[in-house]
Amino acid sequence: MNDYQLTILADDKQVVLERILQVTRYRGFLINGINAQVNTGTHIGTIELMVSSDRPIELLVDQINKLIDIKDVRVDNRT
Repeated sequence: MNDYQLTILADDKQVVLERILQVTRYRGFLINGINAQVNTGTHIGTIELMVSSDRPIELLVDQINKLIDIKDVRVDNRT
């Protein structure tokens, strides 16, 4: 199983985190950890999501990018 860390920039809205977690589960990724912070000046949240799966990470990244309120998604490491 491969471990990945995603850094997601998104608008500061309550439903964004819920949608990200739902997509992650539907795509067959296990959530190993999560850290979320909000920059109150810009109202942009930073979410660090640690996931694992045998599936290609691009499947998850593409789906998260399709969500409304998502600004950027990047894979910080692959192990």
